[in-house]
Amino acid sequence: MRTGWLAALICSCLFLTGSGLQAREFTVLFTSSANGVIENCYCPNVRLGGLEKRAQFIATYRQRDPDVLVMDNGDNFVEYLNSGFDKVIVAAFSLMKYDVINIGDQEVAYATEEYLGLPALVKIPGEPVTVTKGAVTFSVLPVLHPRTTRYYPDFVFEHLDLENTHSQIEKWLQSKTAGGTFRILLSHSGYEVDREFAASYPEIDLIIGGHSQTVLDSVVVVNGVPIVQAGGYASYVGEIRFEAGEDGFRVIESHLHPLPPEAPDHPEVMKYIDQYTTSP
Repeated sequence: MRTGWLAALICSCLFLTGSGLQAREFTVLFTSSANGVIENCYCPNVRLGGLEKRAQFIATYRQRDPDVLVMDNGDNFVEYLNSGFDKVIVAAFSLMKYDVINIGDQEVAYATEEYLGLPALVKIPGEPVTVTKGAVTFSVLPVLHPRTTRYYPDFVFEHLDLENTHSQIEKWLQSKTAGGTFRILLSHSGYEVDREFAASYPEIDLIIGGHSQTVLDSVVVVNGVPIVQAGGYASYVGEIRFEAGEDGFRVIESHLHPLPPEAPDHPEVMKYIDQYTTSP
């Protein structure tokens, strides 16, 4: 009995501290579909949202966990924005220092050149991005599904290859660069398509969804693949935490953080909001 107990203890210690087997926890924050909502409107019927509150949440989280991976899934611009709102969006996204920003159909159609020039913004969907945070290397494949473009004139998207999403995913999963990494599909496709992706590609470690503005209060698992999405109108910041061990990755927790009126504001974002929304 004593020998068996000792062997179990040794195995446990190896899992937790052994070279190459060390269990690591890491966190991904995710957002999507701000839809031009730059500030909380303090309205009784629309209580959540605002880039000024999102920016402060992310800044505060980074103070606690500098290695957090922060990602956005697009649709931050809408057709009717004025130039002041455009400038606030660019300033806020610059301050939030995202690791990867996917380009949504609304960005392709409506975003300004300043926004399209953000360093973290995906310029060409379907090309993998590698990000290392602390001891974890992430391989991220941003995709923009052709279904999201059906209400636009064809010429808006003619410079992008959006018809080969499945082949892009297959190529990515088979590539050497994705091997040994945590593989995230940053999918601007809609929730139902994300479920189809999970059913087809169990090798994906996480799907971060967008476009459909689906509010997923907790992680949804399809075919062993976790799917998350943070709704729309800058109402939430999503958080999902993993533990990496010798047998793969395990979700520790996943939830959405609402951004109500009483949430703190980012002072620098507020300066831009005051500057561009009060000027004639």
